[in-house]
Amino acid sequence: MLPETKSSNVWYSKEFTGFLNNLVTILYLNDYFGFIESAKKYTADIITFIEQKIHILPHHTAPEYFSKYQSGMKYIAYQANKRTTWYIFFKQSGNQFLIYYITNNHFEGQYMR
Repeated sequence: MLPETKSSNVWYSKEFTGFLNNLVTILYLNDYFGFIESAKKYTADIITFIEQKIHILPHHTAPEYFSKYQSGMKYIAYQANKRTTWYIFFKQSGNQFLIYYITNNHFEGQYMR
């Protein structure tokens, strides 16, 4: 379903991959999606967004609050729908990106600028 660790120049931490795998179950069991396939597509769309846009979107410095997950990160935002924006946190070295963490405006949005 989700990449193990790497796709092109984008790498995923085990924590990030684990979160997205769990997100499928959470979205389905909490009735955000009526079909497991829809929840899988939703998370796959996040991965697609990252791989297509992380190289071209402006990167923002992560607020200090998020340094507890990894220091010195940057982030990009993905608006999944009218109500939910996902914040994808990463470190960059040249054209290589390591994705460490993800959250949304419903959970930790109050810490975003």
